[in-house]
Amino acid sequence: MDEVFRYTFAYTVKSTGEYSEMSQLGRSKEEAKAIIPARIADIEFTEEDDIQLGELINISKKVGDNYIACEGCAS
Repeated sequence: MDEVFRYTFAYTVKSTGEYSEMSQLGRSKEEAKAIIPARIADIEFTEEDDIQLGELINISKKVGDNYIACEGCAS
């Protein structure tokens, strides 16, 4: 069974210079990275091409009802 992790990425809104972070659930870093720009654009009320996705900041693993930092998680 594939585990689902929470991937937290940094991002910048190019038009405003605003820097923030957002997380996305996924079975891999690539899956999360493919989904998240559209979600960020929706929340920031802008277009996807106005979002500059930054580095992966954190990977969290679900334990019970919570997500905990996962230092050794492979993606």
